[in-house]
Amino acid sequence: EKERIQAKKRDTRLRYSAEVPILKGDGSTVMERCDFPPRLPKGKSIIDSFEAPLPLGIILGEHEEISGAVRVDEVVEGGNGELVGIQEGDLLRACTACQMTMETPTWQLIAGGIGQPKTKRFMYSVDGRPFEEVMEAVSSNRMDPEERPVVLVIERTA
Repeated sequence: EKERIQAKKRDTRLRYSAEVPILKGDGSTVMERCDFPPRLPKGKSIIDSFEAPLPLGIILGEHEEISGAVRVDEVVEGGNGELVGIQEGDLLRACTACQMTMETPTWQLIAGGIGQPKTKRFMYSVDGRPFEEVMEAVSSNRMDPEERPVVLVIERTA
């Protein structure tokens, strides 16, 4: 009985979580499993992650029924989103985003320098964020100097 309960918990965790790249304090990135509580009716959805190169070929919009949720309104036929498996109606839960920062070594600060620009790539949680901010996060992936594929975490009806 105890094993059956543990197996059910493990299955539920796998259903509502995804492996995503996490930026650590030292600047390294590691893959970690992150949990995403379901926003669609319980028991009828799954969480999945996809990697797609830009341009994504998807149109995002605000969900009409779930406040603060962003959904895939359209998938361009033959586009990168369709090729990796993104579907119309998917709920966007998280995505990679890039941010430009100035990195200044101590010796440069002492010498009066201003530093060097550096781009940080991190996972951005979409839940409850303003739609315009989500769109900026998705489009910020163009700044990635390594031109890595965009990681999208979606929730869809099972």
